[in-house]
Amino acid sequence: MTTEFAIQIGQLEFGWKPGQTLLDIDRFELAAGESVFLVGPSGSGKSSLLAVIAGIAPASAGEIAILGQDMTALSPARRDAFRADNLGVIFQLFNLVPYLSPLDNVMLPCRFSKARRDRATRNGSLRSEAERLLNSLGLDAATISRASTELSVGQQQRVAAARALIGAPGLIIADEPTSALDSSSCDNFIELLQGECEAANSALLFVSHDESLGRFFDRHVDLADINRAGSVVA
Repeated sequence: MTTEFAIQIGQLEFGWKPGQTLLDIDRFELAAGESVFLVGPSGSGKSSLLAVIAGIAPASAGEIAILGQDMTALSPARRDAFRADNLGVIFQLFNLVPYLSPLDNVMLPCRFSKARRDRATRNGSLRSEAERLLNSLGLDAATISRASTELSVGQQQRVAAARALIGAPGLIIADEPTSALDSSSCDNFIELLQGECEAANSALLFVSHDESLGRFFDRHVDLADINRAGSVVA
């Protein structure tokens, strides 16, 4: 397994309970710095695959390496630490902490990872880097000082993206982050996200059921083509 790849999967099998096979993937790779669009309808196993990639759920069988690290060799605690240091996740529902400001939400991952904090403060303070990311994603100073609960859906989405990007993690995972946006807002967000990933040389795995978004990415993968388990509900 090599750091030339952000993700390497081989002979992967996974199910949430014994005897269940939701994922059966012979091979899937995502190169370092590459952006890949993974498409599949609801119930096709996308969320299960992301859980395995992020180290939230261990594979039942097979090999999975993230940024050169064999995830099957790590204990649950070490998987959590690795994820905090090296992965940025944009959740479908954003999962912002409601009592924190947008700025504090963005800086939050660096409270749990010294490695990310060190990378984020390479050229200045943590606050200035969080402000830079928020500004680059289209949020002004007045907006980022408001309560997170006062933000629109589109603004929450940008805060969630900045939080995932801070500290330049090697892999960004975006799980249906544009499902609540109109077409124009969606296109703009993806272009901004791509620009920040390219600047940090972060690989991007963007998951959606909307096949029209595939045009923005280096490569388009249909989960049905690589998952031999077929249609599932997960």
